[in-house]
Formats: sequence, structure tokens, C-alpha cells
Amino acid sequence: MDLPLIRIINSGNLSTLQAASRFGFSDFGIPESGFQDKISAQLANWLVGNKRFNTLIESYANYFEFEVINDCSMGVQGACSEIRINGQSVSLDQGHHLTVNDRIQLFNNTHGAILYLAMTGGFTGTEVLGSTATDITNGLGGLNGLPLASQDILKGSKFNTPRQTRSIPEGLLSRRYFSKNVTVHVIAGPEAYLFTKEVIDNFYSHAFVLSAEISRVGYRLTGHPIHADSYNIPSKTVLPGTIQIPPSGDPIILMADGPVTGGYPRMGVVAKVDQPILAQLRSGGRVRFLACLPEDARLREANQRQWIEELYHKKTER
Repeated sequence: MDLPLIRIINSGNLSTLQAASRFGFSDFGIPESGFQDKISAQLANWLVGNKRFNTLIESYANYFEFEVINDCSMGVQGACSEIRINGQSVSLDQGHHLTVNDRIQLFNNTHGAILYLAMTGGFTGTEVLGSTATDITNGLGGLNGLPLASQDILKGSKFNTPRQTRSIPEGLLSRRYFSKNVTVHVIAGPEAYLFTKEVIDNFYSHAFVLSAEISRVGYRLTGHPIHADSYNIPSKTVLPGTIQIPPSGDPIILMADGPVTGGYPRMGVVAKVDQPILAQLRSGGRVRFLACLPEDARLREANQRQWIEELYHKKTER
């Protein structure tokens, strides 16, 4: 039987339960969902001895507050500048034991957009198609398929007892990729031929501004309109990271809950290894694109996956 772990006091903006992505259901119109910033999410789970894709909270909140109902251990990563336990600031890069009635406040005054909150053993969510990740558009997974709200009570496993927590090793990548100005690598898209050389050169030589239109579905960019020679194309498969160019000229980058088909020209795809960088960009931030080959992107992704896997195999508990 699951135990109640926390009661949310202030859920902030767009907080959901997230876990491993749902792969293989695009034919049914189901997006991948899952962690937007897979690095921070996995580090949060690691801090409390969880598996890499245990269910945790993903939040775009600048302020998140909750009260502890049963003893547990907490790990926070991503866009968090301060953690307070009962009003006292504690370290960002280590796990913390929590006891009944503790009041936790999480603040974000960083250049990043998303924070991750993990509890020992993971939160309990509704499993749909092999994942508890929340898909708000289709009302799947998480807590009744909805964003988290104040007064929600989140449960965890009855085995969710405090464990030895961990500290992020010195020198490890943690929040270092958060910035007001980022560069991400892009693989040319299937409809790149619909753009003139001049347009493509402009795309890669200018910085775009992230608008206020950001969500788990997509990020809209402004500043340098990009126009295709034609928009008369049938709907095609799209994935997280796909850069679509609508008639307005403002690029739209699809995110974890984005649609599975789209009718706009696909100028490129943000390399998976750089999608956490993009996900953590805040409204008003600037992004530049750097062309890359698929094989180079795969090599960088493999290197990223390797250091995360090596971290999970280390015995660095305190």
C-alpha cells in the first residue's frame, strides 16, 4: 500500500509528475512525454538512491513549497537557487532527510527554467502505456493526468523510507549549462530543401529570442523570421526537438509533449544531447543554432549517457 509523502502548499507554474518517456505509441497520437531535462532529472533521482527514471516532480515554478507527511529523503536538481527546510537554507547538491511536518521551500533565481524534486523510491503515479509520465494534452499518467495543484497529496511506496543520501561529485555537470545565451546543435530536417541558402545562412548566423509562449508542447522563437519557399506539404512525423517553420516565420521547437505529426516544414531537429540545454532556457533568453551531422550528435549523446551510467554505478554515498 502506498503512503502519503507530501502535501503541496504552492505548486507554482506547470508542475507535473514525470518519469520515463512513452516510446512507440505515436501511431495512436501519443507523444513521448517524460523528462524535459534528462540530466537534472537523473541527478535528482541519483541523490536519493533511486533508479534513473523513477517518478519525480518536474516544475517550471520560481517558487515551490510543500509539507512532509511521512519521513523520506529528498533530492533537488535543475533550476533551483535555494532550498530551505523549516526556514533554514541547506546545500543544493546533496540529498536531505525529511521528517513529518517539515516545511520545504524551493526557490529559482537561476538562468534555468525547470527544477526536479525526487523522493526516495519515487512518487506514485498512474501508469499508462508503460510510464507514469504526465501527458496533460491527453490526460494520461501522473496524478489523474493533470498538472499538480496546491493541496494535492502525493504518495510513494510503503518502502519509501529515508536512505543514505548522496552529494553531487565536485566538478560534475550540474546547472552549468543554464544560461541566458545558449547554443544548440541542429541536424538538418527533411524539408530543409524548401529554404534558400540565404535563409539557411540567416538561420544559423542569428540568435533567436525565446518568447513567452513556452510549454511542454513547444517553445516559440522570435527575432528573425524564417520563411520557406512553400508550405504546401502533407503532415509528417515529428519528434521532440523538431524545428518547424510556420507561415509567421517564428520557429517552433517541439518539446516532450509535442504533437506526433505536423504540417509545417521541418527545418531541423535539435540534437538529443542538447535538448536539456534548450529546455532550461527561460523566456527572453537567446539561442543560436550550430549545424551538425547525425553521427556527431549520436557520439556526443553516447558520451553523455556514459557518464550518467558511470555515476549510477559509483558508490559515493555519505
